[in-house]
Amino acid sequence: MILVCGEALFDVFSENSNGPSIPFHAVIGGSPFNVAVGLARLQAEVGFFGGISKDTLGQKLIDQLDKEGVDTSMVHRSNALTTLSLVQKDANGVPAYTFYGEGAADRMVTAENLPSLRTSPTFIHVGSYTALVKPVSDSLKTLIARHKDSSLISFDPNIRPTVEPDMELWRENTAELAKSADLIKVSDEDLSLIHPGKNPAEIAHNWISGGSKLVVVTRGGDGATGYTADHEVLIKGRKVDVIDTVGAGDTFQAALMAGLNDRHILNRKQLQSIDPETLKGLLETAAEAAAITCSRQGADLPRRSEVNGFAAAAK
Repeated sequence: MILVCGEALFDVFSENSNGPSIPFHAVIGGSPFNVAVGLARLQAEVGFFGGISKDTLGQKLIDQLDKEGVDTSMVHRSNALTTLSLVQKDANGVPAYTFYGEGAADRMVTAENLPSLRTSPTFIHVGSYTALVKPVSDSLKTLIARHKDSSLISFDPNIRPTVEPDMELWRENTAELAKSADLIKVSDEDLSLIHPGKNPAEIAHNWISGGSKLVVVTRGGDGATGYTADHEVLIKGRKVDVIDTVGAGDTFQAALMAGLNDRHILNRKQLQSIDPETLKGLLETAAEAAAITCSRQGADLPRRSEVNGFAAAAK
């Protein structure tokens, strides 16, 4: 099983209005939530751990995870409220987020709320703002420490300046988690925020020198580069008519982990020694999955049949 940890929330999209009122449209989201759903749609066995409210919105989050086939038995339910994320998209469909979540259920997870796992997951994935804000971040680091010897650790920094504007805190936290992470997926945009002007390849190799086995730097529509200690594999992006890019990075993350799971690359030695051709195939499939998400509105992650169909049509 792959265990995805972090926030589950509602993305609230505003619509254009010339009057005194602003129409809003709320959609289930949150980066780790999206990754969990994406993995389930790609037919991976996946569970979700995070704090989810007992309020009406929280129940909708649970219901959706259950509907998608994600194991929710490890979720911590509380009376704290559900986080809302106000999403505003630019002319290219690129989103900017403003979070309303102080004291919300996803942030208020403590070590006492961690699940008791009878068997260690193949992967434990963490990322986004729940890997930074306390107390949930400390709790997730405790979970990682408990299972690092028996599970692969996956990390996506997914920087959110509107949650915490201090980039030094993000930089320090990313460096700390990178030391524990076997797989790191990071966007070039995030790297430019925490390491402005620095070469992404240099950052990737620094993380690998610190113990990471595979680092993938995504570049939006321009593709991605995968780095191991021995190889550097570059792929081009997939061209589609972009509606928006909401959930594209989460889709890439889910497809990458699903691909590793499908190929039974499930320990550090296998991850470290992945050959260039296999890595290229993994990155291409992840890019194809992300392209599908970009071709429709919101974080509507693709199913396995859609990804297979996209790849077949591209040949």
